[in-house]
Parts: sequence; C-alpha cells; structure tokens
Amino acid sequence: MKTLNPSVKLFVILALALVISFQTNSRLTLLVTIVFLVLTLKELTIKKMVLLFGLLSLSALGVFFTGLIFYQNQTTQDSQAQAIQYGLDMAARVYCFGILGTAFTATTKIDDLIYSLQQQVALPPVFAYGLMAAFQIAPILPTEYKHIKQSLRSRGMTVGPFSMTFLIPLLVKSIRWSELLADAMTSRGFDPAANRSYAKTFTIRHRDWLFILCCVTVSLIGTMYLS
Repeated sequence: MKTLNPSVKLFVILALALVISFQTNSRLTLLVTIVFLVLTLKELTIKKMVLLFGLLSLSALGVFFTGLIFYQNQTTQDSQAQAIQYGLDMAARVYCFGILGTAFTATTKIDDLIYSLQQQVALPPVFAYGLMAAFQIAPILPTEYKHIKQSLRSRGMTVGPFSMTFLIPLLVKSIRWSELLADAMTSRGFDPAANRSYAKTFTIRHRDWLFILCCVTVSLIGTMYLS
C-alpha cells in the first residue's frame, strides 16, 4: 500500500466507500473490510489496533441500536430478525469505513499526498501549501490550548473547555500564523503561476492500475454476486 500513488489510493478508497454507502450488502462490506485490514495489519502496532477496534466498536454499537430502532419504527411488520440484520449491516459499515480510512492514513504521508495531488490532479500551489501549513499548525494547537488555560488560571479565571474564552485566542493566533506564513512566502518571491520542479515526483504506474482493477473487480463481484 505504501508504494501506491497517494492520489490513486485516495480516490479509489473514496469510490469504494461510496459503493458501500449506496447499497445494503453485508457480504461486500465484510469482504472489503477483511481485504484492507490484511493490507494494513503490518503498519499498525498492537496498541494502535486495540485502540482502533475499541473506538470502532463503540461507534458501531451506537449505530447498531440506531439502525435497529429506526427499522422497527419504519415498518409495520413485527420482524425482530430483520431489524437486527439491518442494525448489523449499518454497524458493519462503521468497521469498513474505519478500516478504509486507517488503510489510507497508515500508509500515506500528508506531504506525499499533496505533492501527488499537485502533479496528478493539478491542485493549485496556493491550496497545496495552505494545506501543508494547516497540517503543520494543527499539532501546535493543543500546546497553545494548555498555555491559554494556564494563563487564565494564573488570573484566577475558571472556564469550561469549550468556552469562547479559550476559542477566541486560538482563532486569533491561527489567523496571525496564517498572515505570517503569507508574508514569508511573498517575501521569498512565491509565484503561484510559475513553473516549478518537485523534489519527489509521482506517476501512475502499473501497480496503481492493478490496484484500481482489483478494487473495481471486487466491487463488481460483490455487487452482482454477493448481494
């Protein structure tokens, strides 16, 4: 999975998620989940796997009961088995979407994805570098949150975790960081319309076409023969 083109991987996984979303096919959902779980196993530690399945199980449990109650309220027939089957189908999608997302994030670097989007789908440099900056700033926000919390506590102020007293300073700092980044890029002569080279180039190779073909085949077989 790591050797695949990031853009191809992204759009194929999104397409698979859409195929699963628009049909109630538990066998296809299970097949896709197992295939991508096997492809992702070597990229995750046991701790991460336990955390992943713990969160997915908690979400799937809520979705199961939601689907169960929804089916019972929507039908006049007293069929507990069908309601349970509907709830299980909905819960299985949670696992499938979680595994698909994990397969992508565990095998793809954000910089590689952005470079690939620039080269394969002509993503404008302004948006590309903006995304890079956003992902670089995101890890700083928890530290800034702690600093603001300590600053307020030193003044004798106690506020809730989602109070605007916290959020407004974070928003102001984010805007200030974005302005500093824009000024730095302008001062270094950044021109979004200029032709540029890349330290790492990405192309769609035979293995990418094979990945696309395999995913299309699995989707067609699952839709036509496993429904």
